[in-house]
Amino acid sequence: AKQRWLARLDAPMWGKAAATVATAAAEAAKMAALEERCDSGEDTACDALSKEEEAKKRWLARLDVPTWGKAAAAVAAIAEEAASPERLSEDEAKQRWL
Repeated sequence: AKQRWLARLDAPMWGKAAATVATAAAEAAKMAALEERCDSGEDTACDALSKEEEAKKRWLARLDVPTWGKAAAAVAAIAEEAASPERLSEDEAKQRWL
């Protein structure tokens, strides 16, 4: 069963997802290090943090909030349904999906 499941996975997609997560983790570590250096009084680190914060605000201002809000709601609904202990027959699941 495990081999069949693994064979059905879209390996390139999961590889890209793993790379994205690794990039996000590296960026988070960089920001944590900058915060630590800023907290210890290093002016250049504080300047870098300030620039990052300004860039984040500009990026957030350009987001299409209604679209992202709908996407977030859809993902939350799917996660909630996936966590539900209710088990559906294949036909019931197809009807809900369609």
